[in-house]
Amino acid sequence: MSRREALQAISLPGDKEPHRGLWLDKFLESTEREDTEAKRSLVREVAGIPEPGEYAAFFERYRKALTALGAELCKAETLSRLVVGLGGEGVLETSLTLHRSYGVPYIPGSALKGLASRYAHLYLEGEAWRRDLAKFQRGEAQAALFGTTEEQGLVVFFDALPFPGKWRLHPDLLNPHHPAYYRGEAEPPADWDSPTPVPFLSATGTFLLALAPAPGVDRKAAHPWLRALWQILAWALREEGVGAKTS
Repeated sequence: MSRREALQAISLPGDKEPHRGLWLDKFLESTEREDTEAKRSLVREVAGIPEPGEYAAFFERYRKALTALGAELCKAETLSRLVVGLGGEGVLETSLTLHRSYGVPYIPGSALKGLASRYAHLYLEGEAWRRDLAKFQRGEAQAALFGTTEEQGLVVFFDALPFPGKWRLHPDLLNPHHPAYYRGEAEPPADWDSPTPVPFLSATGTFLLALAPAPGVDRKAAHPWLRALWQILAWALREEGVGAKTS
């Protein structure tokens, strides 16, 4: 029996919560690239898996660990659907960043750091906030907050996990009408082009953000930088958004 034949006999257990990320990666029932219905079914199944019963206790341990490390905490609630990791590897054309142990959606600290750095470069006044990633060059403020290839920044960005029971996954759909044109092929878009539905997952919820002085950095010296960074991050999240599909 092939793996795909074996999958046809598997269904979601009613008394246990399967791992959402594992189900997304391993339980697509069709090998046909154009089988949109199989992909939509997989997305619906993953969105319907409940939160693991152990997650609430893990989240509380995580929050206490952040406090013990001296991190400053803040809540952030999505205003629309969130997609982080859309271009990640997976069995679909799309993906979503899920916690490896608990399968919940989260925002990597690296994504928040990149968002804040980009926003500061684009919108804050002064050469100190400019950066040139191609030349690995950063202004003084950029280098201090976000680090360089030689030195760490003054602040650590932690992964933003969702509050237990305060998040949801949603089945979503991209529907490009002119896929050949978007791929750069010569034919111009036309009214008779067929749309190509692309199922994907998105998330909503309330997330725990955490920033802390980097190891070895004096808390008093880091305080004004943390204040500035919280403001930058608030502006960036509200005006730019994090992840894909932010327009």
